[in-house]
Amino acid sequence: MRRSIRGGIRLGLVLSFVIGAAACTLDLVAPVVPPPDTWDPALNTHPDSVVFQALLDRYVREGLPGVVLLVRTPQGEWNGAAGYAGIETGDRMLPTHRFHGASVTKMYMASAVMLLAEDGLIDLDATVSQYLPEALYRRIPNGTRATVRQLLGHRSGIPDFNGDFRYDVDFLNDPLGSYASDRLLSYLERQSALWAPGTGYFYSNANYYILALIVDQVAGDHAVVISARVLEPLALVATYYRHEPAYPSPPGLVNAYQDLAGDGRLMNVTDLATHDAEVFMGNAGLIATSADFADFLDGLLGGDLLEPESLSQMKAWVEPSRYGLGLNYLDTRYGPALGHSGGDVGALAQVRRFPHVDATLVLLTNGGDSGVTDRLFALLWDEAMHAALDGL
Repeated sequence: MRRSIRGGIRLGLVLSFVIGAAACTLDLVAPVVPPPDTWDPALNTHPDSVVFQALLDRYVREGLPGVVLLVRTPQGEWNGAAGYAGIETGDRMLPTHRFHGASVTKMYMASAVMLLAEDGLIDLDATVSQYLPEALYRRIPNGTRATVRQLLGHRSGIPDFNGDFRYDVDFLNDPLGSYASDRLLSYLERQSALWAPGTGYFYSNANYYILALIVDQVAGDHAVVISARVLEPLALVATYYRHEPAYPSPPGLVNAYQDLAGDGRLMNVTDLATHDAEVFMGNAGLIATSADFADFLDGLLGGDLLEPESLSQMKAWVEPSRYGLGLNYLDTRYGPALGHSGGDVGALAQVRRFPHVDATLVLLTNGGDSGVTDRLFALLWDEAMHAALDGL
């Protein structure tokens, strides 16, 4: 989940408050539990393996705590890692470590909604008020006008939670507290709609939180739908979302770090990252390995989950958003890159499919979306694309 206040007051003050004392007691940090599965280096068949590894090693030296890169092209596959899953304890990063996906979760939520639409349980052009009880939809700006389709495409005109100043104040004073739906909706109900539904684009995490509430009403539990209808059919056994064993701290989950001051110094924010995974739903919270992220996107875009018409609707975007129904487009020299990015406390992710060159790239780090870490991740992503896709 990308917060609007990236690296700003809320994040810096909260994290300084929460973990400032912990910085002096790193000896108390527990080792990262090893991943329950292993990666066979013999599976790395890509001829540029040495180039990829050198690239990751260089960016760890420049300041990323740990990083995993997966490359799938017609030339072969490579899944490699550098740096640390746990800096304080010296646990080396492995390709099989688990990462917070942050907003990458939105693709899974959107897939679940589209599957229920195929079942006739959800009408994409029905309004929020047709699925949520009045006690809920009356608290949502545009709750009687915005449609499910507009939620999926961030064209609902519904603001984000942090449009209410109390959101930042509450997280500052109670960063690890309880944030149930009633509390999160309170941050929306005092705000006005941004505009009439369908007339503009605004990326709002609230859209996908509301989608989770809708699926809860329609199918009983949105997390069960994601597990049974998305994860299991694609055999994503290293993916965790609410109902998988040991969630939200499965074996092999990396420690999370944040560059609070923008000066390259990292602090351990694992507790806060875990708390965010429990609080937010639909818009964030999913945890997976690089291989599972890639398998999901390849399976989705390969037609293994949805009917062709449903997939076509997910891929269709409206200018100027470059955002379809849960799928985001990046314009690159290799053609459009379909997928999603993610950024939150202690996590950055890019999960992308390049259909024009038949390639999939996944890049993950356990450094959060602020300061030097954010800049390094963006530079690494650009270099990784060139290294993997030039010449295809």
